Amino acid sequence: MKAAALLLLALVACQRGETDTGAPTQSVLAAAPGSDYALDIGTLCNAVVGSGADKIDEDARALTIANYLGANLKTAESRKFLVQIQPLVGEAKATALDSEAKRVGLTGCALAAEWRTPPAPKP
Repeated sequence: MKAAALLLLALVACQRGETDTGAPTQSVLAAAPGSDYALDIGTLCNAVVGSGADKIDEDARALTIANYLGANLKTAESRKFLVQIQPLVGEAKATALDSEAKRVGLTGCALAAEWRTPPAPKP
């Protein structure tokens, strides 16, 4: 279920309809604190609470977060970043998101912490 939701997240990120400007994802301007890209990374990092996923069953979280991000990320660069980290799992994915959050001036990233936490065993 989680893998399917992450795939949906990547597809939603790609299907927003913006055209690629050819600008590199890691440009200095895109990383400026307060830029639209930095705000999107903040939205990404706070997606668990922003989407309401923190209040629902763990099985529905990934899809809820994916839908929230599809509706709330504004820049093509942030969606491209999601596509780039989509194949990663666990610690590698969390570290990539943490690194990007720090690069744009954030001090922490709740979604990265969520990705580091293994799912609770089912009874």
